[in-house]
Amino acid sequence: MGCLLWGIRVVVPEAGRRVVLDELHLGHPGIIRMKGLARSYVWWPGIDKQIEERMKKCRPCQETRHFGPKAPTHPWEVTRAPWSRLHLDFAGPFQGRLFLIIVDSYSK
Repeated sequence: MGCLLWGIRVVVPEAGRRVVLDELHLGHPGIIRMKGLARSYVWWPGIDKQIEERMKKCRPCQETRHFGPKAPTHPWEVTRAPWSRLHLDFAGPFQGRLFLIIVDSYSK
């Protein structure tokens, strides 16, 4: 069975649209991510509107969507001496190992 392409996107027939919407919605990615995924891989007339309708009907998506601006950020105070403030994180796995990353904010 062949596929109809529009550019690099697959034109999804009406019978398969619900399945594609279900796949795009896995993990409740949010409307921006869901539309981005759809625009990268598939197309059909009215896809944006159907995505918006799906998101409006999804309770978990409605409960976790972002409301209004976030609180303003507060910059760190300037560090005046070495080892007075450290930032730690783990990186990996890389080649089967985890790495502890430590950054001294004074020396960066």
